[in-house]
Amino acid sequence: MSFTSPAYLWILTALAPLVAIYFLKIRPRRLPVNAFFLWNHIFEERRASSLFQRLRDLISLILLALVVTAIALAAAGPRFEKEDKRDLLIVIDVSPSMRAKTGGKDVLLLAKNKSRDMVNALNGTRRAALCAVAGELRFLCHLSSAPKDLFDALAKVEASDVPVSPSAIRALNALAAKDGSKHRVMLLTDGNGGWDGLASGIEVMRLGSPAENAGIVAADLAWAESGGKNARFFYRIASTFAKETHGELELRGGDGGGLARLVPVTLKPGEECSATIDVENASAGRWMAELKVGKDSLAADNQVALGLAERRPVGIRLATKDSYFFGRCVDAFASTGGLLVRVESGGDLALCQGGVAEDERLLVFAPAGESPFWKSVGDETEVLAAEPKVKDHPVVRNLDLDAIRFEGSRKIEPADGSLILAVSDSGVPLIWKSQVANRAAVVVNLDPARGDFFLSPWFPAIVHGAALNLTDRGKTVPSVYPTGSHVELPGRFTDTSGALKREEIRIERRGNYTYEHAGLVTPFGGAILDSAESKLDGKGPAASAQAVAQGHPLSFWLIIAALLVLITESLLYHRRKAG
Repeated sequence: MSFTSPAYLWILTALAPLVAIYFLKIRPRRLPVNAFFLWNHIFEERRASSLFQRLRDLISLILLALVVTAIALAAAGPRFEKEDKRDLLIVIDVSPSMRAKTGGKDVLLLAKNKSRDMVNALNGTRRAALCAVAGELRFLCHLSSAPKDLFDALAKVEASDVPVSPSAIRALNALAAKDGSKHRVMLLTDGNGGWDGLASGIEVMRLGSPAENAGIVAADLAWAESGGKNARFFYRIASTFAKETHGELELRGGDGGGLARLVPVTLKPGEECSATIDVENASAGRWMAELKVGKDSLAADNQVALGLAERRPVGIRLATKDSYFFGRCVDAFASTGGLLVRVESGGDLALCQGGVAEDERLLVFAPAGESPFWKSVGDETEVLAAEPKVKDHPVVRNLDLDAIRFEGSRKIEPADGSLILAVSDSGVPLIWKSQVANRAAVVVNLDPARGDFFLSPWFPAIVHGAALNLTDRGKTVPSVYPTGSHVELPGRFTDTSGALKREEIRIERRGNYTYEHAGLVTPFGGAILDSAESKLDGKGPAASAQAVAQGHPLSFWLIIAALLVLITESLLYHRRKAG
């Protein structure tokens, strides 16, 4: 055994005056009395009990000596020689599965109690830091030898809705690899999946045990392609129940409206349950799917918030004399989901051939004459091959340019600042996008009336891509995002608390969100949707933690012992006075 502060052993010198006081004798004063025989009886009684009296004083002396010794040893900070002196980095898994019940308690509560035991055992000889890990690795308290700092940080630990991410595992591995000889990394987890790639130098302390659970691991809600008010709902459920289990899946919609569908589900051992169901008379807004099954260990993965956006097609006005084929193209989209719709006036976009209308957004085929979107138009040119200049642009992303014959193309010079999307083998611009003041146009340098282009599948593909891009509706917001996802869309987001967020957000919590852009408000949801979190099968990292000091240190128990002995001596003292 050694001591962290051996200087405090000087407190033991207090034993010397304590013993001296015990041996100190007070000689009584001699006084004359009238009759000695009256005192003789008292002297005989005192003489008979003097040995017992001295024994009682000796016991008191020993007890007080033990108190002083215990205080001195506790102040000196005793510790065992074999005790690991490295600092501790306590990492608590706060992923959703840590909410699961085991023995009537959350696994996260067991992890916090275990962490508290390790902090109590620091004894001033080591330091500890506290981290929480799920979607990211967060320091809650840096290295400290003060238990209060660590306990305050431990009180802030809460379960997250974000599963363990590969980036968090990499950060944890890097932390463990940094000067590992001076600290130990202790990971407190439930031992379920999601920890692939965890470094071997991290000591895993598994808590809880495998449990039976079922959870929704995939979901989607979208309008049916047939149009109307019909929607389709898809779900997939993972289960770790050992026996076949029956439950129900409730689908509620219309911003907290009534029950839209009640689906019976049968969960078979080792299998996932999935289906796609039709939802009639669906309405845009917030939706909620909830799985109800008995004896479920984790409730957080039973609910999925969803969003169904209001259908608002792009209104296209035909600003061309030869409107038959253009109209057929737009009407085809209107009859298959309502992405585009033909309007007689106004609208979001004007579709032109040759000349240019005065609308703010235009799709122009066969450019001719004067326009702010090109400088000059020359003679026709032959296009042997075409190549994209911006492959990922929404207008050309889904086009096979080699399959398009750009007949009727002309030598043309786009307006300054135009974004060239495709060019010919000789460098002639074939497709470009121009922005002039508050007006925007996509120009396609071909004559659709030639080469049967009206009958080509690439004609509606160009119309569709350009219309969505010009009206800023090129990206579709899914009905639900898994928690931990990064959402990168232009516009404004509103989270579950109603606060506006920046353009790029990370879905941190389960619940409903809204996305505002181009005059549309699109609801969507956030949910766990992670098989590793729902399958509480204990197939995660194996327990590898070595022995670690836990509970109160020896100095704490020495102080407790000193207090008990002091109380005992106090009782003996008062008893002597009463005697």
